Amino acid sequence: MPRAIRLHHPIGTKGLRMDNIPLAEPTEDFVRIKVSACSLNWGDVDYMQDNYTETLPKEFPTRVGSCSVGIVDAIGKNVNPSWMGKRICSLPCFIEGHGEHGEFALINHNYIIEAYERFSDIEAASVWAQYSTAYFGLIKQGNINKDSKVLISAATSSAGIAAIKVANMMGATSICTTRNKNNKNFLTEMGASEVLISEDDNFPSMIREVTGGDGVDIVFDPINGHFFYQYLYSLANNARIILYGGIDDSTVALNLETQLELTKKNATLRFFSVQNYTHDMDEAVEFIEGGFTSGNLVPVIDRTFAFEDFLDAYAYMASKRDKHGKIVLILNE
Repeated sequence: MPRAIRLHHPIGTKGLRMDNIPLAEPTEDFVRIKVSACSLNWGDVDYMQDNYTETLPKEFPTRVGSCSVGIVDAIGKNVNPSWMGKRICSLPCFIEGHGEHGEFALINHNYIIEAYERFSDIEAASVWAQYSTAYFGLIKQGNINKDSKVLISAATSSAGIAAIKVANMMGATSICTTRNKNNKNFLTEMGASEVLISEDDNFPSMIREVTGGDGVDIVFDPINGHFFYQYLYSLANNARIILYGGIDDSTVALNLETQLELTKKNATLRFFSVQNYTHDMDEAVEFIEGGFTSGNLVPVIDRTFAFEDFLDAYAYMASKRDKHGKIVLILNE
């Protein structure tokens, strides 16, 4: 029987097991793929830690993971037969019970795309989650344009790197933050217009300095928590704050002072998830594939792990260590 990674208890990565399970047949709207590679996402870790209570299944164990690539070997009755035998990638979409981190995976045919031919399986598995996040966050939520000054926090993460690339593709200025000064060269190589060290005492004034005193038009932030107050007083008029995660689980207090500062700048605070945009995925695909073709958008891999070493991979993902891009599990490349 094929192997799959399943969550037996919602206690973080300690609840994961590698199980042998029966080979499932796809239902009418699904395809089955033989998985060759799959990438990890921070949302997977949050899910395992019971941070998405409303999406947790009613029964355990349950399969986990998304963002896989592989060959279609079976299809449901509503699926176009032309998909058989094709190398496909899954697009970001959470469907309970249909985790993809295993030797075979079932994926709804509305959320698959033919893998970009120039990319290896590892590269193909690494691109769609972060570039979809950057596309919907910056373009749909942030209304980015060539004059935008964009503050990108956790910039060495896969989504942070994607945001740099998308901002550059739109002609905007990318102002990137990192805790570690050793990341400056890497972020400059990725295309950052400016790199600021968020641990510096004068960080807020540095934002104002590099923006000529204007402040930032868009904040693209997965950290939240105490970091929110680091940029709150460095916003441009009509700024958009896009929060797409909560790495720092400390509380943001929307007290009177915070509300007054946001009101003074006519700023908007937006909480964002790719899940809200699955119906708009076609336009994201068109933009992202255009970036692949032009070379503006590229895969950036931090580290790969053998499928058997999945616990090490997830532990590395959950660690506080800086990562430079995506983490990928390799199965059958």
